[in-house]
Amino acid sequence: MQDLLIQNAKVVLFENDDITIKKADVLVQEGKISKIEENIPEEMAKNAKIIDARNHILMPGFINTHAHIPMSIFRETTEGVKLYDWLHKIIWPMEEKLTKEDVYWASMLSFIEMISTGTTCINDQYFMQDAIRKAARDVGARAVLTRTIIGEKEEALEKIAEFKNFYETRDQKDDLITYSVAPHALYTCSKETLQMTADLAKDFHLPIHVHFLESIDEIEDIKQKHGKRAVEVLKQHFDGIHTILAHAVHLDDKDIEILKTMDCGIAHNPISNLRLGCSIADTTSYLQNGINVALGTDGQGSRK
Repeated sequence: MQDLLIQNAKVVLFENDDITIKKADVLVQEGKISKIEENIPEEMAKNAKIIDARNHILMPGFINTHAHIPMSIFRETTEGVKLYDWLHKIIWPMEEKLTKEDVYWASMLSFIEMISTGTTCINDQYFMQDAIRKAARDVGARAVLTRTIIGEKEEALEKIAEFKNFYETRDQKDDLITYSVAPHALYTCSKETLQMTADLAKDFHLPIHVHFLESIDEIEDIKQKHGKRAVEVLKQHFDGIHTILAHAVHLDDKDIEILKTMDCGIAHNPISNLRLGCSIADTTSYLQNGINVALGTDGQGSRK
């Protein structure tokens, strides 16, 4: 990897829990930032590619904390449709027809789009995960990948086996690609499936990435399926495991109080939530209660 000397940039720095912008040069050696100073002599960067970033901002890459990377080919499928109908009548039937080649090229398109907007790390949840991993490697993206686990009994065990094979065939020297365990949602996974994914996360020392209270319909559906409030189910299975909650739109005060006792953060997807009629998450309240909130895009099928 060629070294870089980026000169004259307006560099966004995170210092003392604050954000500052300073005119500086940045030296990148062997793929890592080695120096940030006002003027770095070119003789310190022999054989480096020099980029004049005058009148440009240099900042850390964005992190997309919840995505379904291959869904670039499903744009404009949400018009006039709410979440459950969109999943059952539109998206899941189309996904059943996908091939690994489809997933690879759709992932390539998504990676190109994200990189073009400054997004350099993506937290994904999908299937045909080998094709997504190949695309990530081909473009050099940083990604957290998985195999979505859904259902119960034989269906869940089959998907868990797919994830294990995916994880165990990883390139352990590749530090750009890491992994999570991803039960789809509390309303689509049985109690046994949720516990198996929790055990898997503990065994492999991986985080959990799960859809949580995206739609108001989930509140009653989860109670009917598990006999408890959604947040109680979450704590029962995933307490003590770092957990990324995708959406978390419909939280009440009791939910927030319980989430404060857990190791979790919220991946907020405002555009997707609005287009699918899921309402708006009260992120101000979450932040005021010490729950970390970051941004995600969801899949492009739920965006323009």
